[in-house]
Amino acid sequence: MYISYTSDGRYANASVSFRDGKKTHVKHTYLGKVVDKQRGIYKNKERGYFTFDPDTNEYGDVPDDFSIEDDRNPAGENIKSLVFGDVFIMNEFLYKTGMMKVIDDTIRCANMDTLHTLILFYMLSDFSANDAYKWLEGSAVRLFYPNANITGQRISDTLASIGRPEKTFAFQKAYIKFVYETYGDDHGILIDSTGLPNEIHFPMTEYSVHNGEGQNEVRLIFVVQKGTGLPIFYHAVPGNIVDKSTFMVVMEYLDAMSVSIDSVIFDAGYNTSANLDFFYNENHECIISYITRVASNNKELKQMIKEELPTIDDVSNFIKYNDRFLFIKKKKIMVGTNRDCPAWLYLGVDMDRMNNEMRQLFRMAQRKGTSSDEVYYLMHEKGLFALVSGSDYPEDEILPAYYQRQASEQIFDIAKNYTRILPLRCHRLETFKGHLLLSYIASCCMRMFQIQLKSNDLLLGNRLKFMRNQTCMIFKNKIVTEMPQKEENDVYKACGITWPVSIPIINGKLAYSRPNYENQKIKTPKAKSRRDDAVRKKRGRPKGSKNKKTIEKEAELEAKGIKPVKRGRGRPKGSKNKKTIEREKIMVQESKKRGRGRPKGSKNKKTLERERRESMNK
Repeated sequence: MYISYTSDGRYANASVSFRDGKKTHVKHTYLGKVVDKQRGIYKNKERGYFTFDPDTNEYGDVPDDFSIEDDRNPAGENIKSLVFGDVFIMNEFLYKTGMMKVIDDTIRCANMDTLHTLILFYMLSDFSANDAYKWLEGSAVRLFYPNANITGQRISDTLASIGRPEKTFAFQKAYIKFVYETYGDDHGILIDSTGLPNEIHFPMTEYSVHNGEGQNEVRLIFVVQKGTGLPIFYHAVPGNIVDKSTFMVVMEYLDAMSVSIDSVIFDAGYNTSANLDFFYNENHECIISYITRVASNNKELKQMIKEELPTIDDVSNFIKYNDRFLFIKKKKIMVGTNRDCPAWLYLGVDMDRMNNEMRQLFRMAQRKGTSSDEVYYLMHEKGLFALVSGSDYPEDEILPAYYQRQASEQIFDIAKNYTRILPLRCHRLETFKGHLLLSYIASCCMRMFQIQLKSNDLLLGNRLKFMRNQTCMIFKNKIVTEMPQKEENDVYKACGITWPVSIPIINGKLAYSRPNYENQKIKTPKAKSRRDDAVRKKRGRPKGSKNKKTIEKEAELEAKGIKPVKRGRGRPKGSKNKKTIEREKIMVQESKKRGRGRPKGSKNKKTLERERRESMNK
């Protein structure tokens, strides 16, 4: 075997000659770009930088004194700039929080540089997986993880490797423990699902009808910690499996991973009599607080609408929630398979929503020529909503409690808009599962980063895109970073991370000495566990209660045989406050000093001037 080169000497092949009868043939194996011809160093997309010995037909690692500039800048010219800030801040953030340790301890693969690079790629790039190598070439991540190989086939191999169930559940169990230790032991959870549209045919792609819309999809379920909005578990099922049948499966998984639960908020799709039995013990007591929406065809709801809707607009049912005005009324009902478990049904009318839906109804009725009788019947359904709870919340407390579920919607937004969960481009079930795991990890990391920024009054928005403005220049033996601007500095301060002025390059890799983060963990707002099944007390003093002074005064009067007289609200008629009494006292004193009118013998200004002119004329 020997090395053959292209005519310009830039590319090399490992060639071997052999005879087939009278003809001589040459078989070529492409090595890649020639980096150092004398030392036999080459580079290609599959292997990165490597050596090849034609005598032994063996590949090897580059020498210790090899620098990446041997390839790009042998003469010390054409210095290259790479994107630095976004990769550095997220990589260090994962190490500082301890998230990278959780990943490394539970997800092992042949090339950990590739795994780390893919996690950053899922968070920081909007390139397709086929173009991932282009992102890698322009980013400093190739210096942090020089052995990473993110060509198309290698990405698929990595996804298939990490997507095995034993790795997925090992990571999830370790990650749940990490969340409770780092972010607090809030055991309230939110459960929600979303569809992942997919036209690629593999076993989990099925036709699904959800909210009246049908499509081929995979159904993705997230369990989210209520207090922090951090996802703590995910599970994917075929699209044709309805939500109500997945509820108990999710609960069994959480129990198997030792997740204790004290309250649950979930969507109407999980609300069935059998599922509600889960929240009660054998004595029909609600042991896990829950809140969920009620389907429009629920018998209890129809009965309550018939009985309560005509009088729901009473002033006693009128409440304000944020900038919304609503009427809410509650009723005790029985739920469960045998209708023997107590719960509270809340019927509400959202005035803003009712007005919008009314306008839409009238416009549609005009276009379609709907009869007046039908429009009148449909009007009564507009703006209505209904919730059921295992705990007795006051009417003005039920919406703040329920709308904590928005945290689950936010994590779906992060997954779909920040961490590449869509579109699905996986053609094999094995790679799809690895893709879901990577996207889930990236979503967890982005939510942690969002929490950290928010605790320092910063919003996520385009912060990571701002961080791309900080670049670095590659020299032969080091990189030198650009000075970060205000937007980048704010992020560094929020995370408590110091950017390096320069980092040495040794053997094509950044020799970065990471600080000891064990002693300077990122401070995160703790989510305290709270039993939501206990009824929260309303603000203010309960009606009819008395403060300490009133009680003491009444006891003193009773001891003297005097019956306390209940005074009406407001100041007694004819009484005066302290300021009024003082003002009147001053006025009385001044009126005694001088009488009414001008003092006798005094002259005004005009009189004084006239007398002065007369004296001058004389």
